[in-house]
Amino acid sequence: MTEAGQHAGGDARRETGGVPAVLPEDVRAGIARVAALDHVVLATDFDGTLAPFVEDPMDARPLPGAMALLREAAGLDGVSVALVSGRDVDTLRLLSGVTDGDDIDLVGSHGAQSSRADMAAGALLDDDARTRLAELDAALVEVQQHHPAARIERKPAAVALHTRGLPEDVAAAALADAGALGDRDGVHALSGKSVVELGVVETSKGIALRALQRLVDADAVLYLGDDVTDELAFAMLPAADGHLTIKVGEGDTTASCRVDSIPAVLDVLAEFVRRRLR
Repeated sequence: MTEAGQHAGGDARRETGGVPAVLPEDVRAGIARVAALDHVVLATDFDGTLAPFVEDPMDARPLPGAMALLREAAGLDGVSVALVSGRDVDTLRLLSGVTDGDDIDLVGSHGAQSSRADMAAGALLDDDARTRLAELDAALVEVQQHHPAARIERKPAAVALHTRGLPEDVAAAALADAGALGDRDGVHALSGKSVVELGVVETSKGIALRALQRLVDADAVLYLGDDVTDELAFAMLPAADGHLTIKVGEGDTTASCRVDSIPAVLDVLAEFVRRRLR
């Protein structure tokens, strides 16, 4: 591993003989397989995967060392790196610290936005979609008036209601009312951890990752995620097609394999870089 990788992952990795000991054998074997391919997309969700959950979403930051490892991976031949999130691209850029000089693609709003010009079409709304979005916004404001502790987030092609930090019964009622708006024509609802997002363009993280794979002509995608919305990506990136998907944390999943915590995500990134440098 290069000096940058050693420094980036040193605090969070528990190693034995240079191999991250926390990683299950199936994860290490999967990383070894995809790291040996000619061209790989290395992609990760942000909240709950790269960055611990916090009560105020704008306080979220990547685990120390995570971005240094992603930057090191992005500098390797045949590796395309992407951060994927439900957040809009501008917020994702701000919280992650990705700059114009970083060779890291940003995919926001569950795939409806991208920092790549050749993937940004999903954020361009026609007149009907703009009307639906305005109507959704007004309806979600009404929902929030009944649940004033909930928070609204506005995105270019969606609106979302967040309930993180609220009592369980209060959050459940607010999310149920917001989710009911997904029954409208032309509205696509996505439920995640403490959030319901209502979009007016059909997209998903999986669709966006497959599009990125095609654009960069990659052999496979390695994707890490923790949330319900990441399951859509896992389903579109089957191991039978050569992909490696890694669920972070507990819960049912269709991912190829699993790690137990956010610190283990750093182990995955460090192991990928180590294998790629062989």
